[in-house]
Amino acid sequence: MKRLAVTCISLSLAWAISTASQTTQGDPPQAPFQASTPAQSSPVSLPKGTRLLGKLTTKLDSKHSKDGQEVIVEVTKDVKSGEQLLLAKGSLITGTISKVQSYAKGSSSAEFDIIFEKVIPKSGQQYPTHFALYALSAKLESQPADMLGSKGKQGVAMSAGISGDVKAPHDTSMTPQSTGIFGFQDVVLRPLVSMSPPTCQLSSPSGNMVMEKGTEVVLESLGQ
Repeated sequence: MKRLAVTCISLSLAWAISTASQTTQGDPPQAPFQASTPAQSSPVSLPKGTRLLGKLTTKLDSKHSKDGQEVIVEVTKDVKSGEQLLLAKGSLITGTISKVQSYAKGSSSAEFDIIFEKVIPKSGQQYPTHFALYALSAKLESQPADMLGSKGKQGVAMSAGISGDVKAPHDTSMTPQSTGIFGFQDVVLRPLVSMSPPTCQLSSPSGNMVMEKGTEVVLESLGQ
């Protein structure tokens, strides 16, 4: 009986060892650990109708500027949709002067035609977006003698002209909702004079126009 018991125990141990060996050999190999990498975020575009507040970082002068000159606007306030940041303060909007004409007494008005066409986010990839120009405000600390105050007119249509004749001190604080001309005399703003490509226009029938660096602007996105 003792020999039979020992034989049974030996057979049981052998079976257990064989089963464990087969289980270990049949297990699939574990894949090496790989740290997950965050997906790269795609640039957030500006929806059509989004307005932003910015300032010129290039000087515009109808007497000295040239066709093809680059125009750069620096965004001065974060652009948001609810809690989502669409465009951070410090981002750039770039454009080009498509036509410039100096003033000639008795024959022509001074004129700028400008195409705003690119967004350069403070961080991220640049992308194309056209803009209409809805407001222009002279620097508060710089009031040339030939630029007098004027009131903007709210609710102007895209193709309408905006001009003013109120000769009051320029003390207007601009917001993204501002519309019109502030601090310039006899300047007419047409947010869109053409759609192919989208072109905004500044003109003056009485003299050359100078927009110094720091001149505030309000732009509205027209979409890509």
